[in-house]
Amino acid sequence: MKKKQVLIILGVLGFAFVALWLVVLTVAGKTLLQSFSGAESVSAVEATLCDEDASGLCVVNFGANSLNRMVIYFRLPEGEYPPFYVKARNRDTVSIYTCEADETDVTLVRCTGIRTPLGETVDLEIYTTDDDKLIARGTFLVSAIAISTPVSQPSELPAAEEIPTGETIETAEPVVVDTPTIEMPTPELATEEIPTPLSPADELATPPPSETDNATPDSNSTPPSP
Repeated sequence: MKKKQVLIILGVLGFAFVALWLVVLTVAGKTLLQSFSGAESVSAVEATLCDEDASGLCVVNFGANSLNRMVIYFRLPEGEYPPFYVKARNRDTVSIYTCEADETDVTLVRCTGIRTPLGETVDLEIYTTDDDKLIARGTFLVSAIAISTPVSQPSELPAAEEIPTGETIETAEPVVVDTPTIEMPTPELATEEIPTPLSPADELATPPPSETDNATPDSNSTPPSP
């Protein structure tokens, strides 16, 4: 009888001990999860538009390339910054933006992806490419899009061929061709004499013809007798 009581007491104590350990492990697990989530929330900073007071990762502007894809320009904070990519959410659609450093400015990074319509908001989440860790997030209104225009470079003209000094260049002499000349006779045109019209003074000075001058001899008339 006493042995049964002892076994029951030991069983109760063992169950309580196991339950206590389960409670301790549960509390420890929750504490660790909270610490991890707290560390992640602290490291994920709020990304904003770049201004004179911006100290962390910030957005310079939104643009579009020649392929009609969105280009987001980020300004890196001072110091080393890990390589990253961007998850952009618009209209319940998530797209991935690949990022690369600018060749002319080491503090500038451009990320390219699907274009967001003008006048709509986009939620950005920035993750490291090495361990896929969230480091920044922010919501932005795409109020303006900078369109890149290609700059035409002046075409290079071929350099003139240089002629070494002292070298003589022979030029061909011009060939003179004798062209025969054909003489054509000039036709003579007949000239017609046009009478000179009389002036009014000459017409008055000229006597009119008499009736005897105009009379013609009559063949039937008899000559006068002697």
